[in-house]
Amino acid sequence: MKNIPDVLLRSLIGLFLITACSTTDASTPPGITTTTSQPTATEAGPLPTPASPGDSITWRDLQVTLDQIETTQEFVTEFGTIRIPSPGKKFMWVHIQLTNVGQIEINIPILENFSVLYAATELKPTYGHRQGYMDYSTLGPILFPDQQADGWIRFDIPVTAELTDLLCVFLPESAQIGSSISSPNYPYSEDKPTYVWKCAP
Repeated sequence: MKNIPDVLLRSLIGLFLITACSTTDASTPPGITTTTSQPTATEAGPLPTPASPGDSITWRDLQVTLDQIETTQEFVTEFGTIRIPSPGKKFMWVHIQLTNVGQIEINIPILENFSVLYAATELKPTYGHRQGYMDYSTLGPILFPDQQADGWIRFDIPVTAELTDLLCVFLPESAQIGSSISSPNYPYSEDKPTYVWKCAP
């Protein structure tokens, strides 16, 4: 190395570096580039055609019927006190009937499996036990074969909302529906079973 001129030595080192940087991976054949596949977005579909109040649907062996809807400006609680809604709101009450039409016991859906859709907004149930009415949240956890249960679910809706503007949705395997501004097409998450009723006859 003593006899190699400084300039030549630097040139050789540079050549080694260039060669090392341009070496291809032995596992990838020349001329072929590998790319990581990107996940494909699943396009959500519109909600099913809504049923009418009084119509029944069957999910697995659970028959669910939305048979009555009421709106009120106040209500009397189980303790005898009067509740009024928040400003700009009114109460909407949905009566749900459940029947186990199968041969084995079945879990009763939780409150959060129900929603009301208004424009591009999803409204979830709120606790509201009315005096003289069976509250849905007080139902037991299980229905046995041929057993029936029913209860009322409370929603706080805008005071300007008409029943014709609302849809009631039952999502037996999910607690939320992703709503979008493309009303009335509400994409539901992960293709879960979805059942819809109109809130007006």
